[in-house]
Amino acid sequence: MSPQGTVQAVFAGPAPLAALLRSRDWSQTPLGDTATWPAALKTTLGIVLSAETPMACVWGCDRILLHNSACAALLPVDHTQGQPLAAVDGWGAASSVVERVFVDGRSQSFDLIQNTLLHRWACSPIWDEAGQIGGVFITGQPTHCPSTEGALRKSEEQLRLAQQGAEAGLWDWDMVANDVTWSEEYYHLYGLPLTVTPSYDSWLASISPLDRPHVEQKVREAIERGKNLKVSFRIAHPEDGRRWLMVRGQTFYDATGNPIRMTGIAINVTEQKRFEQALIGSEAIARTQAEELAALMEATPAAIWIAHDVDCRQMTANRMAHQLMQAEPGALPTATPWIGGGTLPFKQYKQGQELLPQDLPMQKAIRTGQEVTDEIEFVYPDGTVRYIYGKAVPLYNPSGEVRGAIAGFTEITALKQSEHEREQLLQRERFAREEAEQANRLKDQFLAVLSHELRSPLNPILGWAKLLQTRSFDAAKTAQALATIERNALLQTQLVDDLLDLAKILRGKLHLNPVPVYLAGVVESAIETVKTSAAAKSIALQLQLDATIQVAGDSARLQQIVGNLLSNAIKFTPSEGQVAVTLRSIDDQAEISVSDTGIGISPEFLPHLFESFRQEDVSITRKHGGLGLGLAIVRQLVDIHGGTITARSPGEGQGATFSVRLPQLSMEGRATPAAAQPRPAFDLSGVRIFSVDDSADTREFLTVLLEQYGASVITAGSASEALAALRTLRADVLISDIGMPEMDGYKLIRRVRALPPEQGGDIPAIALTAYARDEDQQQALASGYQRHLSKPLDLEKLVQAVVELTQARL
Repeated sequence: MSPQGTVQAVFAGPAPLAALLRSRDWSQTPLGDTATWPAALKTTLGIVLSAETPMACVWGCDRILLHNSACAALLPVDHTQGQPLAAVDGWGAASSVVERVFVDGRSQSFDLIQNTLLHRWACSPIWDEAGQIGGVFITGQPTHCPSTEGALRKSEEQLRLAQQGAEAGLWDWDMVANDVTWSEEYYHLYGLPLTVTPSYDSWLASISPLDRPHVEQKVREAIERGKNLKVSFRIAHPEDGRRWLMVRGQTFYDATGNPIRMTGIAINVTEQKRFEQALIGSEAIARTQAEELAALMEATPAAIWIAHDVDCRQMTANRMAHQLMQAEPGALPTATPWIGGGTLPFKQYKQGQELLPQDLPMQKAIRTGQEVTDEIEFVYPDGTVRYIYGKAVPLYNPSGEVRGAIAGFTEITALKQSEHEREQLLQRERFAREEAEQANRLKDQFLAVLSHELRSPLNPILGWAKLLQTRSFDAAKTAQALATIERNALLQTQLVDDLLDLAKILRGKLHLNPVPVYLAGVVESAIETVKTSAAAKSIALQLQLDATIQVAGDSARLQQIVGNLLSNAIKFTPSEGQVAVTLRSIDDQAEISVSDTGIGISPEFLPHLFESFRQEDVSITRKHGGLGLGLAIVRQLVDIHGGTITARSPGEGQGATFSVRLPQLSMEGRATPAAAQPRPAFDLSGVRIFSVDDSADTREFLTVLLEQYGASVITAGSASEALAALRTLRADVLISDIGMPEMDGYKLIRRVRALPPEQGGDIPAIALTAYARDEDQQQALASGYQRHLSKPLDLEKLVQAVVELTQARL
């Protein structure tokens, strides 16, 4: 409804007064715009304006008077509509009565002589929507009296009695004449003798010095700002001691805006103040107790619940309880899920039996009126179990009836787990002891096998070496001896490499160089390495390869995988057997299968096939050597390439099949096959090499080797000897060992790099060492070497490194 429509609805009717009220701008009055008037005011005003008998209402803190036409005829002046009641001449008696209705909410009445007739006015409270007294409804009617003078005396007597009953006194201050008048009750209210001359100063003097500045400030504000005066203060009453009074007043101004008059009422509000102070004290005590209780609940290392009703629907809980129930603060599910509210996010058990809602501790305490002690299990949806122990006790109202309950429970999950762990401790210890004994057996077996596998190749190496030193053989027998020495040395090298590879894998130090790789080429290269051993046992090699398959991987490690599987297949296949290799594409996977007709694998050992140091036959009568590391390394290499490996065998004597699957490259990621590069022919003619090694055998071997390629070699047996010689000789390449006495190879190269170029400080250097770990290589390069090569020596790699370094220096 528009503001104009609101005015029309409130001030309905064709009467001149209604029209006058509609035309007024109420937004400029203390009542505000009619659109904001409460419904109680609008309803009352509708009754007042539609009545033919005198009616009025006084509304709000400013005590604004609104009346009908019948009431207006009894007022001595015009323009009283919307004015404070205290400012209406002739209605001073009404002010105290109306004020009393506002204070205690009881109906009152008063008499006034108006137009020579005595009118009796009844005052009743008007309650607003908030349940507070918003205004006072006034209705009057004339009464017959013997004479105006008698009626006036009677009215004055009634006013006096009304003031006494209300403990209210009227006052008026003529500011122009500085003349103050008080009603008789005003004197009694302040405990002043009637001989005291009313004045502003005497009134201030009666006020407690503690309140006097505040009261003076309020009076000044009321006069200067045109505000209604409302102030409470203390006085020293001769009979009651300290008394609280409240003064209300209204200031009037002349045409030029100067204050000319202030009038109002004083009321005894001592009981009200005492009640307010008692209420404030009670609230403070209650607030303190509530804060202490809340602090106690939060500080207590236990879950606490309080049910404020017998159905446990109105719940309070501390932080521990919220955490236990997996609920956010303020969103605690009801402890009785079958009576409305939320659903508990867990189930509750006692001794393995799920508890019904009515048997929960708090509900049981309320139902029986007795203390309940319980141990409860909370079982959550994810399988987590938490144990709590505590008690619930009923709460009673003043009538002795159960009104709720309080419960305190401590989590004992750790204690229960400790009990459970103690129960299982013996079993775990027995299992651990068995595991340790098994590990010791495996360790002993591995050490025995390692000793055997390392010593076995030494026998033919040392034996043939001794024979070659002491006897003469023809060319064929000498070639056989050298081939035997080389084969067993390579076998020892492979054993060491397997141990190093496994150590790298276990420490996460094995790094790949993944590039697009054609697997057919990898398989063919691996076949080349085992052809000789297969031919020696007359084993037929069958190949079925898809030459188009590519994967992303490290070519050398992929060849190691296939080569190991082929070596095992040939090792465990009897003479004149068969080994088949298949390379095919299955969906987006590349599969390499190696099948043999060998001794097979027992079902009991098949689950342990890829474990480190595990061999099916570890007896001293075993037919096949090895450390049991090969397949463990293969599995780790396959895993690093993102693939899988499986083994199948129908049983002993029925052969075995190993299948490796690797992610196949998409067409976009494939590389064009590179043309085969011819093997380079190395020539070191004119190259001067400085070899430093504390081993005379190594120095002699390197000298013979490098001289075969045309190089000239100078040697030194220690780092200090090398530093002394390097200042005078002119070498093209330095080859140095790392592990040397007194000064190692790292310190040597750092000392070399500190020399000026004319003394060899910029000589290219190769570290040739038995320290073959990745971190050893990194340390060598960081110290100043350009290359790191590991022993045992790969001849071609060494010569190629020398060629590359000398060419780079040109």
